[in-house]
Amino acid sequence: MSGWFVIVEEQTGNGEGRQWRVTNVAPAAETEEGAQELALRTAREYQPEHPWSPRRRRVYRLATPGSFLVAVEGRTATFHFRVSLGEQIYDEPETGLTR
Repeated sequence: MSGWFVIVEEQTGNGEGRQWRVTNVAPAAETEEGAQELALRTAREYQPEHPWSPRRRRVYRLATPGSFLVAVEGRTATFHFRVSLGEQIYDEPETGLTR
């Protein structure tokens, strides 16, 4: 499958187990313009793992079109996640090998 995708990166886990990772890759649209609209909607509406009790959301448009940094304030801390727009340009076929 090729085309545009909305990619969400965020902090997951708790305490020492926290890590920054890709948590969502969703097909967006066939056109870049349509994909940018979905990326903005995702930045406004996506419910990240943290905080548990969101109180405020700030969305910042980054220099790369279709990319946003979102800060979500919770009761005790502020967390952030990133929404990016990407075009899949390669998909290696499965080899059938197991590890």
